[in-house]
Amino acid sequence: MAKIELICIGSQKFKALKELEKDYEKKINYFSSFRSTIIKPFKAGDEKRSMKINGEKILELAKKNDLLISLDRRGTEFSSEQFAQFISDKLNYNSKNLLFVIGDAPGLSEDVIKKSDTIISFSKMTFAHDLFKIVFLEQLYRAFTIIKNTGYHRTN
Repeated sequence: MAKIELICIGSQKFKALKELEKDYEKKINYFSSFRSTIIKPFKAGDEKRSMKINGEKILELAKKNDLLISLDRRGTEFSSEQFAQFISDKLNYNSKNLLFVIGDAPGLSEDVIKKSDTIISFSKMTFAHDLFKIVFLEQLYRAFTIIKNTGYHRTN
């Protein structure tokens, strides 16, 4: 079965969110092999240069057998059910590993966006980096509970 990886530029700064992150990662690993990789952000005086170098770091970690999925507000929005179907389809009908990427404050470089197989938006809004990682992990966990019909997700 394919593996799922999340690459983030920058790590959690808040202890409570780090604990929540670990909790969701443990829950996700119950359903699928999951790991999170943190890239130390490159900070230059020039934001575009920083984005380019951080993007290069992401692309260096992407393997030939990865389906590169950028999480960016320019992407396609899904409902939780549609995201679950997306995950299910990719895991069942695709031999590639799912590689999700989250940029830092300025976002993902154009190189990463162009090389992405899919771009997903969770909202047109901008989220704090630390909070968005938790939102993504919760939605990934929710997707698995929808796929397995555990009762965690309720529709009204």
